[in-house]
Amino acid sequence: MSILTCPYCKTSILPANKTTYRCKNTHSFDIAKQGYLNLLPVNKKKSKDPGDNEMMIAARRDFLELGFYDPLIANIKKLINEQLSFRNKKIVALDAGCGEGYYSEKALNYLHGLHTTIFGTDISKHAVKYAANRYKKNFYFVSSIYDLPIAKKSVDLILSVFSPIMPTEFKRVAARNGYAIVVSPAPNHLNEMAALIYEKVKPHTTTTVEKMRAEFEHVLTERCTFTIDLKSAEDLLALLKMTPYYWSTGVERLENITNKNELSVTCDFNIDVFKK
Repeated sequence: MSILTCPYCKTSILPANKTTYRCKNTHSFDIAKQGYLNLLPVNKKKSKDPGDNEMMIAARRDFLELGFYDPLIANIKKLINEQLSFRNKKIVALDAGCGEGYYSEKALNYLHGLHTTIFGTDISKHAVKYAANRYKKNFYFVSSIYDLPIAKKSVDLILSVFSPIMPTEFKRVAARNGYAIVVSPAPNHLNEMAALIYEKVKPHTTTTVEKMRAEFEHVLTERCTFTIDLKSAEDLLALLKMTPYYWSTGVERLENITNKNELSVTCDFNIDVFKK
């Protein structure tokens, strides 16, 4: 049985052939050549091309694949291995807001003693296209996390990294005793970059725990902090393009960063674990 549901009638969708998924009410969804499904109805789009654009996806892909965030990946996997307990060794995991698929591939695969079937979804077609083309063992689809085309109680582990969260939807799709891991910026995240742009740096704040506690038990918060040394203008620019700073700051301010060839930057994350 598929965990995927029709975005129109909410019934299960299953492979009808090698190129199509279909529900019992004959709504059909073609598999793109990269291997993903588009399960975002036109009437659910708030813009013609929602989510991150191709430039943002490319910048994030280029930066993450250099391995700078590997300590975060290691910390997530350690928490799953040491703090989470599943009834079965075969689990279903969902990367909600998966972007280009880096976190679902690196953090949810090869977990000690577990066999993970991985799904990833994002509202950006560009992101999902890249994820499906690059990480073929996982299954990616386009949708909104506010209306997930996923059967209720079908997901053992939800991962959300720097993405919007929808606690009621997470609770609906989470299996009994299922978990959600939410990663958000901690107070000092990328402070050195912010200091080059703004006259006064405001610490990051998060409302993750308050939002999720309405539907889940908060198990723990783990702080993950480390420093990365960027040694080239290209790496600096790739990181900058991953952030809101690049898209919301004037050229003159951005030049404080783009004119540099190296910079040490603090990476600061909150990893919150929740249980249904």
